[in-house]
Amino acid sequence: MRTDLLLELADFLEKLDPNRFDIRTWRRPSKDSVGFVSDKQLLTDCNTVACAIGWAVTLPNWKDAGFYMDRLDITKEHLSSPLSKPYTMAIIKWKGHTDIDSYDALQAGLNLPIGMAEVLFDFNNYADEEYTDGKTVAERIREFCSTPSEELIDLVVSYTDTE
Repeated sequence: MRTDLLLELADFLEKLDPNRFDIRTWRRPSKDSVGFVSDKQLLTDCNTVACAIGWAVTLPNWKDAGFYMDRLDITKEHLSSPLSKPYTMAIIKWKGHTDIDSYDALQAGLNLPIGMAEVLFDFNNYADEEYTDGKTVAERIREFCSTPSEELIDLVVSYTDTE
């Protein structure tokens, strides 16, 4: 498990202005879409926000490890409501296995047990789904990094949202 990258992210999240973190935020990857935020903007504009992974891919060591934001086109086939409109969102990728994305890319690139990326980074796996601050995510990252490998699966299961 790449605890070095996880702990670097935890350190970053603990120092981050709470107004700049929203675990529910999906970045838009193209300049012509509402919600577009480039890595440069995210780092220099004090009004922009991102989730833990949106921030992680701005960190030099995460970039060096091959993580980056790519595009994911949400088409009519993906939408459950006929009133919804297609759009493009940002999705995390890993250069080590470009055919996968999102939590699968995180699990592969960070060498995490199955389900751990979702437990760490998906707002549905936190007690207060509407608001979870960066420090809470950082605490959970540290808990997982300090757990012996033989106990990690049990810890993942204990946090998994089964509803």
